[in-house]
Parts: sequence; structure tokens; C-alpha cells
Amino acid sequence: MTPGSSEAAGGAGEAGFGGLDLALPDPLRHELERVDRDVAALADELATDGRLARGRRTRHNVAEALVALLREGDPDPTAKAVAARAGVSLRLVFHHFADMDDLYHFVAALQLRRQWADMPRLSPRLALLSRIERTVSHRAVLFEDISPVRRALARRAPSSPAVAQAVTAADNLLLESLRATFAPELREIPALTIRAEYLGALDATTSWELWERLRTSSGIGVRPARRVVARMLTVLCAGPRGSGLAGSGLGGVPGPGPALSGG
Repeated sequence: MTPGSSEAAGGAGEAGFGGLDLALPDPLRHELERVDRDVAALADELATDGRLARGRRTRHNVAEALVALLREGDPDPTAKAVAARAGVSLRLVFHHFADMDDLYHFVAALQLRRQWADMPRLSPRLALLSRIERTVSHRAVLFEDISPVRRALARRAPSSPAVAQAVTAADNLLLESLRATFAPELREIPALTIRAEYLGALDATTSWELWERLRTSSGIGVRPARRVVARMLTVLCAGPRGSGLAGSGLGGVPGPGPALSGG
């Protein structure tokens, strides 16, 4: 399930993010390691133990069946529907998963691994406009691909700590990508508090939640949505270089400047 929408389009290790030193927070690293262990176990078992390998394949097939139903427009597939789509019994579904929340958590973890593998390698040495364009292009492709599953995860997260943790890990991965990609602009902001606020603004501008609002609530197409996000990101990135976030303040306290204040 690699993002590839033609309209939206325009594997990395922890220290190999396009040559960048991307230190992952513990919860994010743990989620990725969890999925890696499962994938590695499947590969080992395929060669050594047919019975265990079949069990792993069934687990993955059930997860993919849930994803397929979500993509087809069922907002909350039942366990019975998932079992039918996967071609297994309902009993077998709950042999591999404790409950539906456990299944959703597994789907979220698989999606996180794919998100990590497909993350673009953007060097901060690229021209700013190129980094903006490539960031927006990647987010558009990614969000168009994951939205059906992400909506379901967002509904589950409040009542499922495991699902909430996986969603947070996915969001943190995108945040760390922004921190590395726009490191030169962030370094121009000497005040750490304002720098954190500025990174938060970048994160919100390129978030799935904003994309969902543009595509669903506002009802605009992929290309116009990309232009909206690109405009917002360009204005934010002009802050340190133009008016200067560090130089604008109120009462001697550095403030967000025109790029963040809405003025």
C-alpha cells in the first residue's frame, strides 16, 4: 500500500533519513520496532515453520481485509464482515486478535511502518521552495492514501489507548520530518519557546487534520488543497527570513511576527 495518487503526486533507518540525523522519540521507535519484529518473524517462519507462517499470514490477511472494507466506504466494519472478507471464520479472527481494538492497533502499526518506509528524503540543503513543494506533494499523496483508515483510527483512539499511541507515533514521525527538513529556518529563531511554537505551526499546517478539513468539510479537490497548504507553508517559512520572528516582539518578548500572528 504505497501512496501513488497521480493527481496528488508531484525505507529509511533511524539515522538514514536522507542523510539526516533523525532521532526518533521512544514511543515512535517502539511502535516501529513492534511491526519490524512481526514482519521479521513472518519471514523467518516462512522458511522454518509452515504452521506458524500460516498464522502470521492469516493475521496480516485479516488486517488487510479491514483496510479494504474501510477503503470501500464502510466506516465501521463488523468482525463478521472482516472475517468474510478475509475468508476465515469469526473464531479465527478472535484467535489472532483479542478484540477489534487490537485489530485496529495492528492496522495502525502496519500503516505506521509503511509511512516510515515511504518518507521522502529531503535534505535541508535544498532550496526552501523545493523543500516546501516536495513536503506538500508527499503529504497530499500520503493523506489521500491513508484517510479512510485514519478516520476509523481517529474514531477509535479516544476509547483505545493502544490505537491512540499508534496515531500519535504516526503524527510524531511527520513532526520529526518537518524538524529535519526545515532545520535551517528553525535555527534562525533564537528563542526556544518561539521556535517550538513555529514548529507547531508548521506541523498544524501540514497535518492530516487540516487536509481532511480541506478535502471533506471544504470539499475542494486535491490540487486546490495542495495550493492552500503550500501558500500557508510558504508564508510561515518566510517569517524568519522576512520580518524575522526573533526580531518581532511585544514588550521585549520575542513574538510570532506577521507569519504567525495573522496580522
